[in-house]
Amino acid sequence: MKVEAALHRLGWAHLFSGQTLEASTIVSYPSGSMLCTNDGAIESLFVVLSGRVKIYTLSEEGKLRLLRLKMAPTLIGDIEYASGRNVLHTVETVGPVTCLRIPFDVLRKHNRTIEFTEHLLRGVSEKLFIEANASSNHLMSTLDERLAGYLVSLSESGNELFQDEMSQLKRKEVAEWLGTSYRHLNRTLQAFADEGLVEKTRTQVTILDATRLKERANGMLYE
Repeated sequence: MKVEAALHRLGWAHLFSGQTLEASTIVSYPSGSMLCTNDGAIESLFVVLSGRVKIYTLSEEGKLRLLRLKMAPTLIGDIEYASGRNVLHTVETVGPVTCLRIPFDVLRKHNRTIEFTEHLLRGVSEKLFIEANASSNHLMSTLDERLAGYLVSLSESGNELFQDEMSQLKRKEVAEWLGTSYRHLNRTLQAFADEGLVEKTRTQVTILDATRLKERANGMLYE
């Protein structure tokens, strides 16, 4: 993948100087790779050029909680770059992901432009606003709403990735992300199947009525 062409396609070519791009590297990650982990150190900004990532955090009870799914283009590490703090949330790839990895020291030296700074501030502000709403919505929503929203959001990743994430092996993780038990998750999936929203087998889940499923989410989408 050519960096300049990818950035032009995403409309982000104006954000990075030539010197910045020369000192950057393109990295491809398989599904399930951790780009950064909660409270860990991070020294590079990741510009997601293609693919999708899921972002989750630790609850006060020490359990994982899903915040959102993000498609390219998106920045990972922007909050940490701006604040100088350790990683705020864990970021994991969903399917193959290609990133432009830019060391923070390169950005500080070669990329202190108005365009980049404004883009960075807008992005950080938007993320903090979304995450504040996501936290309150998670507490106030039902499992039906959270699961419906997760299924709708995940379905945009494509059927193969959808089936991988909703496989029998992954459902315990999904239950933890959505703040419930494995048994309760399966009961809710079965209720969705009984209503004709999804088709559920021991190994697969297939969405049958995306419109009604989105209505059931009641705005609780992970996007």
